[in-house]
Amino acid sequence: MRLCLTGCCLGFPFCLAAAEDAPASTASTNNVAAGERVFDDPFAAENAPAHPRVKISDPLERLNRGFFQFNDKFYFWVLKPAGRTYSKVAPEAVRSSVQRFFVNIRYPVRLANNVLQGRLDPAFEETARFVVNSTLGLAGFFDPADQMKLRLQPADFDQTLGLYGIRPGIYLDWPILGPSSVRGSFGIACDTLLTPGTYLDMEIITPVRSYEFLNATSLHPGEYEDFKKAALDPYVALRSAYYESREDSVRKARAARKSGGSE
Repeated sequence: MRLCLTGCCLGFPFCLAAAEDAPASTASTNNVAAGERVFDDPFAAENAPAHPRVKISDPLERLNRGFFQFNDKFYFWVLKPAGRTYSKVAPEAVRSSVQRFFVNIRYPVRLANNVLQGRLDPAFEETARFVVNSTLGLAGFFDPADQMKLRLQPADFDQTLGLYGIRPGIYLDWPILGPSSVRGSFGIACDTLLTPGTYLDMEIITPVRSYEFLNATSLHPGEYEDFKKAALDPYVALRSAYYESREDSVRKARAARKSGGSE
């Protein structure tokens, strides 16, 4: 889960985090040595998590928490009231069409990363979808490609780096941008270079990007509030949710590449 906030992209050099092997448990070995009977839980495999829990490195937690509080206040004081007002002016159908337009113009990001991941069939499908929606769908405001079974093929550079074994690195919570990592920040920077609007003048792209995120926020009212209510520590919960979602994205990409299909 990402906290979607408006802002420009920040790019930082990434680092390759070394894999850490977890120490093996010696509890059962010690019990056998002491002559105790080892209990085999028949439901252990069933109750175990489907994937190992992601180890999160957060040496900048104090700074990150400060930025988290800033983003939290920005959401409640600026983004939420603006989104609520905008929702009263623009019907949901209009806002959904605007969202589809912004998704459509990010086609170069999805195409490049599908190719980099070796997923050529999804890349062709993404291209066909872009052509259909850009023409019949009036620049992407409508989605006739979906009726033709041409599905969106999400892919980003953070996912691509993870697919090739580059670990996330330390956790970063950027002002405005929200939760990320060293790998994620570098990925966002590279994806931004592939986004057509990046090369517009600042006085044009800044209000356009702000409007894009305002529109996206208006389509998900109350989600962040519900998330905060359900969390004992919203900062920790958001951090965990971010890492788990990114690792899940990498797993899906790896499985899709093996099968030669979509995620």
